[in-house]
Amino acid sequence: MIGATAVAVAAVVAGGVQAVAVDGNLPGGTSISVDVASPAAGTVVPQGPVTVTGTAAIGTGVAVKDTALTYVVDVSGSTAAGCAAGTILTCEQTAVTNLNAIAAAPNTVVGSVGAVVFGSDAATVDVRPIGGDQLLTAPESDENGNGARDVEEAVNSAVIGGVQQFTPKSFPSGTSFVPAVQAATTVTGAQTQARKVVLFLSDGFASGDVTGVAGAVPANVDYHTFAVGPGSACNGGAYNASLQAIADLTGGTCTAVPDPANLPNVVPGIINSTLTNLALSVDNGAPTAITNITPGLPQTGPASVGYTVDTAALTSGTHQLCVTARGTDGGGAGTVTDCTTVIVNDPPEVIPGGPYSGQEGTPVALAGTVVDPDGPSLATQWSAVPLSGVDAGATCAFSAPTSLNTTVTCDDDGVWTLRLVANDSLHPDVVATTTLTLTNVAPQVGISAPANGTLVLRGTPIGVTAPFTDIATHDTHTCTVDFADGTPVATGTVAQGAGSGTCTASHTYTGVGAHNVLVTVTDDDGGSATAVVKLVSYVRAEAWSISASGLLTIAKTPHATCPPSSDKTTASLNVLGLASVQALHADCFLDVQTGRTDAGAEVSSASLLGGAITLSDIETSCIANESGLSSSSRVGTLNGTPIGTGPASIGIPGVATVHVNQTVLGPNGQRAQYAVRVVTLLGQEIIVSGCRMGF
Repeated sequence: MIGATAVAVAAVVAGGVQAVAVDGNLPGGTSISVDVASPAAGTVVPQGPVTVTGTAAIGTGVAVKDTALTYVVDVSGSTAAGCAAGTILTCEQTAVTNLNAIAAAPNTVVGSVGAVVFGSDAATVDVRPIGGDQLLTAPESDENGNGARDVEEAVNSAVIGGVQQFTPKSFPSGTSFVPAVQAATTVTGAQTQARKVVLFLSDGFASGDVTGVAGAVPANVDYHTFAVGPGSACNGGAYNASLQAIADLTGGTCTAVPDPANLPNVVPGIINSTLTNLALSVDNGAPTAITNITPGLPQTGPASVGYTVDTAALTSGTHQLCVTARGTDGGGAGTVTDCTTVIVNDPPEVIPGGPYSGQEGTPVALAGTVVDPDGPSLATQWSAVPLSGVDAGATCAFSAPTSLNTTVTCDDDGVWTLRLVANDSLHPDVVATTTLTLTNVAPQVGISAPANGTLVLRGTPIGVTAPFTDIATHDTHTCTVDFADGTPVATGTVAQGAGSGTCTASHTYTGVGAHNVLVTVTDDDGGSATAVVKLVSYVRAEAWSISASGLLTIAKTPHATCPPSSDKTTASLNVLGLASVQALHADCFLDVQTGRTDAGAEVSSASLLGGAITLSDIETSCIANESGLSSSSRVGTLNGTPIGTGPASIGIPGVATVHVNQTVLGPNGQRAQYAVRVVTLLGQEIIVSGCRMGF
């Protein structure tokens, strides 16, 4: 039997070297550790309390595998009685499974396990699937690879009066503890671990004096007996034949479990480890219990906790701070200790320099000074907050905020308060302030679309896109666009982010000409920038010498359109019975610098409708410029009669009506000019020398 022998492990701090986490093992082999994470050894602190933080753990490190388990399971006839999990036997089996799962976990202290089943007689359980009757296996072993740990598979094969795996065994189903202890001694005798624990489960009373076999159990074997079920007891009937006697004679315990359903939850406690408390001592003084522990104690292993504790106020000098963790496992209680040292001094003196000045969005050099003759290492930090004239939400950025000599860039103008903070990791922050005054910087803008000189079709919307930047990334902006055609200046739409954005606007020109479009972007402090792009508004135009529609058709010939500019000539055109035309010419020219368009067509002579109509010296002209759209035409003679430039409609009896110098206006400012337009009685139409604009 093993008593509760304490294990003490101490961490020694010397020469200002930080002690590392201290690891140890409890008497039962469970790992226990404690770590003082802060303050580091040799840390300089101010006068007053010092906060000590760190961690402690139990069952998470490397365990000493010096414990063996033997599972003794009652398979007498009475274990067929009911239990929440089925029967008392199945509750016993579940209890073994729960305990073995703990034994099989990583960092377990259990090196080997075995099992015994008993009734009127007892038998060791074959706990491995290999050949032969195997007394021992590792708790986690699954040699046949079926997903069930071997010892659990063997125990779970137990039935009333015997066991089925891995070697079947049977015996009468009465109850006797003596052969069970004898069989368990066979198993523990084969185990090589220093500490041996026997889990002894039974649901009733037994015959036979157990004091002889129990008294002969070796000193390194503890029996933990469990009286399972409402009809059982640790000490019922004759003491010498009781579960209590087995526990007393082997240095173990007996636990009554009236409700067998609770058995699987009670049994694992025989090998559980527990982290029970943490304590702090200063300069080897009396320990003080640590209460700020997360999660709180006690904790059943494997478990890790974090702790925080404040010392009493410390005076100048060097102090040793030690934290001790205490825990227990099946073998007893033990402790482990980690220590650190601290030293005390004075706060630094801070001089920020200044006052400083510059421009928004532009780096301004800063030069601060910190004096701290007694150390230790010093941390400094610059920051800035608005003082006056600064937009809400504006910020400053430092190129090296922890350096005394650095630069600061703020995204808005106004007066800022600069703070220089020094911290020696001991005292509260030491802060000094100065001012920074910044002036506004205007934005910059360009026009990305449309390109300079872009042709814009009259009546068609044109969008202007003007990207802009602002060195002050917090400024907001508005924009206007003057489309330079006499219309009111338009307010553009601004989409912006930090330090950049885009102004957009749309416009439809109703006239023709060149326009210098002016975009102006203004920041919220009144700074502005402009950009210009030239746009040329125009109309489409066409001219042709002859065309016909109706019963007979003639495509516009020759057909000149613009843009692009074109110039076309056809020597003659003959369509039997319809037209015979000589010297046909049409041209269309767009001046891309001014938007002016000239379109015209000429015909030297024409004979229409089999000679019923004869024409000479015919021409038409269409012009679009800044003054608007205009057109004119001229007819030399019609059937030998001089015509000139005036409009008229002349009837040819029985043949057609001839319209000369006809102007046709469309609903959206379109304009067409026809020198001659013939409409026959049958609806045939012939145009000689025509032009159109704005279609």
